[in-house]
This record gives sequence, C-alpha cells and structure tokens, in this order.
Amino acid sequence: MRITGVNKTFDVEVNLVGSKSASNRVLMIGYYGGFTPRVKNLSASDDTVLLKNILHSNLDGPTIIDCHNAGTVLRFLATALALREGEWILTGSDRMLQRPVGDLVDTLRTMGADIEYMGQECCPPLKINGKTLKINDISVDITRSSQFASSILLAMPVLETRQGMSLHLDGDLSSLPYIDMTIDVMCHFSAHVKREGRDILVQPSDYQDVEYTVESDWTCASYWYEIVAFSENGRARLKNLHLDSKQGDAIVAKWFEQFGVKSIQDGDDVIIEKTNAINDNQLSFDFIDNPDLYPTIAATCAGLHIEGRFTGLRNLKHKESDRVAAMTTELSKIGVTNVFDSHNDHRIAMALAPLAMKIGAIEINNADVVSKSYPGFWEEFKKITPIL
Repeated sequence: MRITGVNKTFDVEVNLVGSKSASNRVLMIGYYGGFTPRVKNLSASDDTVLLKNILHSNLDGPTIIDCHNAGTVLRFLATALALREGEWILTGSDRMLQRPVGDLVDTLRTMGADIEYMGQECCPPLKINGKTLKINDISVDITRSSQFASSILLAMPVLETRQGMSLHLDGDLSSLPYIDMTIDVMCHFSAHVKREGRDILVQPSDYQDVEYTVESDWTCASYWYEIVAFSENGRARLKNLHLDSKQGDAIVAKWFEQFGVKSIQDGDDVIIEKTNAINDNQLSFDFIDNPDLYPTIAATCAGLHIEGRFTGLRNLKHKESDRVAAMTTELSKIGVTNVFDSHNDHRIAMALAPLAMKIGAIEINNADVVSKSYPGFWEEFKKITPIL
C-alpha cells in the first residue's frame, strides 16, 4: 500500500471500531450465561468476528479450532473448553504457536483440567479433554499476560460452588487495566466481583442478559492522536469515546498533551486538536499497563524528533510480532527508504502509516493486516490522504 500527499490541515469526523477487548469479554459472558448478548457497537475486528463464529458453532468435540493469530481468542477458549465435556485441539498460526500459554495451563491443571501440549512446551497447540473441574482458591501468574487471569475470571461466577472464590494474581503485575476492564464488564452483567490488590474475590452468581454498548477502541484512537500530532492544524472528532473510559489505553489522551494534542469531551465524542504546546524535552513512558500503545508512541517520538525513554516493554516480544524489534527495524529505515514492513502486525502497520505526514510518500507491505483490530482504518485515513 502506498500513502501519498497527506493533508496536514484537516477537520474530520472519524469512525473508530468498538473496543475489541470489551467485545471479546461480552461474547464470553454470553457463552457462560447461556444467552446471545444484546450488544451495540460490537467490534468488527477479525478477532471478535472469529470468536463470535467459534462460540456460535457446534462445539461438540472432537474438534480442531484454529484461532489464527488471535491470542485472546485462544486463551479465553482454553478455559471455556477445559470446563466443557468433549475433546478439542486449539491451534493457530505459526506465530500463535510461539506465544506463551503455560501459566494459564498450569493454573487450569491445578483445578483438574486435562490439557496437553502437542508441540513446544508451554505453547499451542493444546489438546483439551474437557470435564468438570474442582473449585478452590486459585492463583495465576500474569507476568507474561493479564489475559491468563481474565480467561479464568470470566468463568468463575458460574462455576458450581456454594461459597465465594478468590483468584490471586502472582508474578509481576502487567496490564492491570485489562483485568479491571474484565471485572467492570462482568459486573455490568450482574456478577459479584471485586479486586483488592492482588486478590480478586468472586461470589457465585448468574450472568444476567442485559443490554451493553461497547465503547469505541482507545488503542485504535491512538493512531488518530499520532495523526493530529503530525499535522499543522489538524482536528478530529472521534466518535463514541469517553475521556473517563475504563479502557486503560485512554491514558493516550494525557500522554499526547506532551506532543501538542488537546482532548475535549463533546457529548459522546472526543475532539482532538493540534496545539503548539509541544514538550520537546526527553519524555518518559512506562508501558507495563499499556503495551499496545508502544508502537504509536515510538513512531510519534521518531516523527517529531523527540527523545523518548521507554520502560515496561518486557511482554512486547509475545505479541503478534516482537514489537520492540519490529519498530526498531522499521524506524531505522527513516532517511534510508520509505518502504516499511508491517511484520504481519496490525499495530505496527497503523503506527507507521502517519509517518507519511513527516517524511513524504511511504509504502507499507501487508497493510491489510489492520483488519485484525480496525478494519476500517484505511477508509478513515483516506479522509486526509490519497491511498493507492
């Protein structure tokens, strides 16, 4: 894909996509609650469509389920299928087979789950023989991914027990806002859940079939913050977004104040505008709770020639690509070549695209990968630039 002639002065209305993280949690709650969620603005991302199709299919084993490169889908299904009578194999793309799942499997095994590795230890594919699991107070190491905790947590309210349960978060804490999002969505559907530090307390309850509106995805909004930061006089209205969002990546609004982008809540939308208040000193960012924002911030620092100090990067090697290595490789091409590679990673592609506003026409290989989280990104980006 070739991006040329970016308009640096614009005033556009931007359609985002429903939060992928919230959408996937709502779908799992519907599965555990035995109902089809009445949800508005469900994400159109590849990952959410895949999970919805799998949950709506006939899950009578033995069945091979291909999760492609959707880590959330595989990890959420691992718990669901460990609890369901039958036999399954959970597999995915070559990259998916390198992504860790061992800490989740270890915890499920302590509950009595019958799960085997069919390839590399601690990675998919997984052979699962589902059955009733024993219930007790459990712990899970979330050093590598908070999704391990969310996977089990979503199932806990409907497990057969007459007393409350607890889930203890072991290891280095990472991406805690995603766990808090899980709790928030669960509570919307009448689960009784609360987190006290490292301990999450859950009372047995039934999920209730109530309406839910998915907020737009703040991580996807981050690319528009980058676009406005690179503009001369840019303004964008981001639809269905709230500055007080439960999504952890809403912190991008505060972070981009340092890049000269102002955020204003206007009804159910957020308006972002370019200002001249750019902090061109060295900036520091800790991505331990917001790892998906790293590509956006790294590209923005590079485009604005601002030195950034980044910490909390340890889990980025376990994403759709090794994102630190991928961004290092691609940003080092600036001034040498304007042909970038997406590394088959949606977030790399979208973070690199706005650089056309600073360095001129660029090409991005395998740009269609953005459909994983933001299928309409290129159509929206066309509002300010020709794309070939």
